[in-house]
Amino acid sequence: MCGIAGIYNLNNKPVSRKSVELMIATLEHRGPNDAGIYEDGSIVLGHRRLSILDLSSKGHQPMSNTNETHWIVHNGEVYNYIELKKELPEQSYCSRTDTEVILKAYSEWGENCVCKFNGIFAFALWDRHEHKLFCVRDHLGVKPFYYAMQDGNFYFASEIKALFAAGVRAKPNNKIIHNYLVHGVYEHSEETFFEGINQLMPGCSLTVENNEIKKKRYWYLPDNCKSLIHLNDQEVQEKFLELLYDTIKIQLRSDVPIGCHLSGGIDSSVLVAVMSKFLGGAQQFSISSFCYKEKYDEKPFIEMVARCFDSYSQITYLRPDDVMEMIDWVLWHEEQPFPGIIAAAKYKLMANEGNRHDIVFFEGHGGDEIAAGYEYYFGSFILDTIMQSNTKTALEEIKCYAELHSNADSQHMLSLLVNSLGSYFKGGTSADGSSFLKPHCLDQAFLKQFQMCKPEFEKPFESHLSNMQYRDLHHTKLPRVLRTCDRSSMASGREMRVPLLDKRLVEFAFSLPLKQKIRHGHQRFFLRNAFRGILPEAISNRPKAAVVDPQREWLRSDLQPWVYNILSSKSFNERGYFDQKTVLKEYDLYCKNKKNRNSFYIWQWVNLELWLRKFFD
Repeated sequence: MCGIAGIYNLNNKPVSRKSVELMIATLEHRGPNDAGIYEDGSIVLGHRRLSILDLSSKGHQPMSNTNETHWIVHNGEVYNYIELKKELPEQSYCSRTDTEVILKAYSEWGENCVCKFNGIFAFALWDRHEHKLFCVRDHLGVKPFYYAMQDGNFYFASEIKALFAAGVRAKPNNKIIHNYLVHGVYEHSEETFFEGINQLMPGCSLTVENNEIKKKRYWYLPDNCKSLIHLNDQEVQEKFLELLYDTIKIQLRSDVPIGCHLSGGIDSSVLVAVMSKFLGGAQQFSISSFCYKEKYDEKPFIEMVARCFDSYSQITYLRPDDVMEMIDWVLWHEEQPFPGIIAAAKYKLMANEGNRHDIVFFEGHGGDEIAAGYEYYFGSFILDTIMQSNTKTALEEIKCYAELHSNADSQHMLSLLVNSLGSYFKGGTSADGSSFLKPHCLDQAFLKQFQMCKPEFEKPFESHLSNMQYRDLHHTKLPRVLRTCDRSSMASGREMRVPLLDKRLVEFAFSLPLKQKIRHGHQRFFLRNAFRGILPEAISNRPKAAVVDPQREWLRSDLQPWVYNILSSKSFNERGYFDQKTVLKEYDLYCKNKKNRNSFYIWQWVNLELWLRKFFD
């Protein structure tokens, strides 16, 4: 993993080297091992290196091909670089890096080379012969790529703060802030919270040539899904394990030590199991976790998995005081509002690991999205089942689900399910009937200004469940999680890999029928089924936890004075986004109502105010 940056003047005017030096200086945490600059008149490329493959100086970037007609700055990993070497015409290599393979692949296949890559990557490649800049972001958007166009210059970087270092101007993007406060979505489009600064979307490339910018989608999940309804359980299990094993095998390629983050859930447990298989036991790699203690402590499940493979996990604890102490640092690296205090836990975990020798870590993100793990997916599954004329099966599934999930949150979900199904069959729209946001607390003028800007997401599948999974994978949940995944690891000069988001696994999972995703009330059925007998039964049969952190409790207890000071501040009142009196009244109700299941709107208000202070005040 690395940090990349650059400036390209579309009018063929010289670009300031100093500006790019300032850009990569802000990215030093992403690449503490090396730095480099390439100049070619109207373009300057910059790079900070975190050495993962070929630790020698031969991996220095910017890197060029043999005759120096192509230059690249690359962040991430193309895991199948060894396999690609076998497809390319036989030729000598100067290094053992995947970056050099990208250059040779571009020389052989042009821009179509990206269709052959499997990995997590973002790169910019300067083609001197064609006088064009070719930029790419990986299939699922694990690695970031931001850009802006100002004063005839195209700016790009791994992080937004690097654009500011080069003089890019920006102001709060009120449209995105409105989407965030009113609809609860962010990281859902190419626009960022900074007006004039965009992100290249996952699975897309961007070419700057002939004074114009052209964007192209090189990978579209729905086009790569083929029905696997003909496979039986055994065949699904064998195919899934074949893909997962190959994924782990190629992602274990590294010249530095690799570890794994273990949460106590099934996804990260699966990674520990497969890594142990390939590395000769879990003692051969580090396992680390974060916890909160109290009733939110996942330590028993973490220790259960570690013991199953004769190992142990190093645990980092997050406490309320940590949130207040770390928030400024976390915001600086996140650069935009982020999901919640769980982000602080990830940052503390990675910072603690900064004193150890591990550089690369595996994490189980993506399992819920590809295998239908979130509780609210169950309603869409039931709706799909009924629409397929399987009402009896739907009723049996509801019964099984109710028996498996006896906690209050799950019973609440079942109640909402019944209401939404009734609404649907009466001709209404399917909704969960709950309000997770408080738009009545916003300034009415601001509320009306963008009322026609409600984000709409495509529904490319016939299945309601698949469309909900697709939305979470590409537009809502996963993009924001992956941003924190990238920033928290890179803030401490670490690389995070997410094997369950291998594009082949994603395509496979989305090609499976309903019964392989949810069965007998169990979500992520095909994944659980594949690891029965390998993982402890308490893990493989464990339902998805409805509450994974103490944010609800802390915001009304330990963090209450801190929250109140922010929401009652003069700056919060003068932003033009909120009705402060209504906000404080709503917060008071939240603190008094211990049964309130949702704290997201409180976090929204606090997070947005602190972000505005950090980047604009």
